[in-house]
Amino acid sequence: MLDILSPAVYIPTIFVLLIIIFAYIFAQDAKKIGKTSTKGLPYYDEVAMSVEYITRNILQDGRFKYRNNVDPDITYENQTYNSLRHAGTLYSLYLYEKLGFEKKYHDLRVLSSKYFINRYIKEIDKTKFAVISIPEEENINIPIAKSGAAGIALCALSNLLSENEIDLKILQGLGEFLLSMQSKDGNIYAYYDLDKKEINKEAEAVYYTGEAAAGLVCLYEVDPQQKWLDCAKKALFYLHRTQATGNFEPIFDHWAVFAIEKLVKMNLLVPQEYQLLKDYVEKMAIPMLTAQITNKDHVYFGAFKDNIRPCSLGTIMEGLAGIYFCTDSEQLKTVIYKSIAIGCMFLSRTQVKTGQNAGGLPNSANWIKPGVTPNASVIRIDNVQHVICGWLRFQNILKARETY
Repeated sequence: MLDILSPAVYIPTIFVLLIIIFAYIFAQDAKKIGKTSTKGLPYYDEVAMSVEYITRNILQDGRFKYRNNVDPDITYENQTYNSLRHAGTLYSLYLYEKLGFEKKYHDLRVLSSKYFINRYIKEIDKTKFAVISIPEEENINIPIAKSGAAGIALCALSNLLSENEIDLKILQGLGEFLLSMQSKDGNIYAYYDLDKKEINKEAEAVYYTGEAAAGLVCLYEVDPQQKWLDCAKKALFYLHRTQATGNFEPIFDHWAVFAIEKLVKMNLLVPQEYQLLKDYVEKMAIPMLTAQITNKDHVYFGAFKDNIRPCSLGTIMEGLAGIYFCTDSEQLKTVIYKSIAIGCMFLSRTQVKTGQNAGGLPNSANWIKPGVTPNASVIRIDNVQHVICGWLRFQNILKARETY
């Protein structure tokens, strides 16, 4: 369809088709599609249970217990770890507070943030700090620093500046690291070799450019230097140029959407910039929306074709919620609203509700079925983090539409 329709025709046509697909839902209210919790907010109980799961798995030193299993008799060593995912989990706890939910976990969040800072953020020269990946924890051969991890760290830690819980020098050092990782065309290189002290310009990681842009926008919020904003925009324009201008579906990048949404809300885009980035996120949304399972009688109603993984579905909910606030199309907003409603409902059905690991989100929605692979019932900390963020971001849309 992209080959035969111009953007002016393609976008409205797809909107009409999507409205037909979602037509049976439009007569219902999102709260009925979803679930109203004890405090009158959809998914409040689910969010609270999953946040409790995360905080229950913060160890005494601030490290997360990275993996559990639905079956509490199955245990894992805590050597396997991922610094980027630690940062993302910190961000989910911050978002929980930011959106007005309980602050009773604040001290645990700060504890875990300081563990992250002390263990994973290292000074690599007089002006730069990086988030390191430890070989024995991530099953890699050499110590590296990921640009994506630096970006997510800025999302998770910038808020601590106002509380004097982090040195501005560290945040600025992470920003300088990302500036140094940017190529002339705007791409953010993925990896820095800590032994050789040089950028690996060959290896690629799909989402790191978007993650870096998100982090730089968060840094700009607390340290409004133009260079952070310029680097973030250049990275996003690179993604638009390489993802949204060809005759193929752009990769769904929820961190890039996060960065664009913040720029829109902060009014930091001139009209031409907005049109380019709006075009990018709309083209990102449409293939995803058309892949959603919208048959109410389907066992995976609310999930996506070939995708019933809660971690991935959580990122889709996050991204669609961001696109909602980037587009000016009321048709697309309506479709996204209904899409997230049924997506969040599917994730609610997937959550572990009872027992020692209540609040956890396993690797697959099939964890309750007999005979599935053992990996399906593994609960990784980032599974829980992304689903929490998906549920929380849905609250923003409900507030904007005054649904409750």
